[in-house]
Amino acid sequence: MSLIKSNLGQNISTAVEVLIETYKNLDSLFVELDRIGEEEGFLTLTPRFMRWKSDSDPAGWLTSNFIKLYQLEKDPDFSNNLGLKSGSLFGVEVDLLTNEYPVISLIRYTFDYSHWTKLPSISDHWIFFGPFRYDNFFNIYEEDGLWSSEPLDKAKKRYWGIQRAVARQIPLVEITTPESIRTKIFQELDQLPI
Repeated sequence: MSLIKSNLGQNISTAVEVLIETYKNLDSLFVELDRIGEEEGFLTLTPRFMRWKSDSDPAGWLTSNFIKLYQLEKDPDFSNNLGLKSGSLFGVEVDLLTNEYPVISLIRYTFDYSHWTKLPSISDHWIFFGPFRYDNFFNIYEEDGLWSSEPLDKAKKRYWGIQRAVARQIPLVEITTPESIRTKIFQELDQLPI
């Protein structure tokens, strides 16, 4: 019996060690995203990744979904003094808990920025997470690997004036070099339809 307890205990410790290494690798990815994004003309809107945390829900103890937001440097300034550009908002979402394997979603959001009173904070993750998950607020559909989300009327104000979102997914394990970040993330983001 003590051998079984020892093995179970070791499995838990090993799983936590693997998770910590995964987090370290994600931290390196986020640093490279910002560096390469800047080279490709993308401005970081969220210096840190956004995520959902909850002390009351055990699923919220583990950070498994991360979102970084960007805008194109070349887009004109928006006139609300928040430092926003008037063009699309781009999201890079890393999701570790999916049915198959961890993925990166490349997302283009269209917003009416007149609804914005502040820049997104870490805890505003839900605004950018919801459009492809909550069919009680969005019409969500997929065709040939391209996901689209249109807000229902009740979602527009709640989700800061969102008008539309489109996304594609790629396996996280395909992003292994700075060049893959450049070509598979930022060049693909720029090609997403409006």
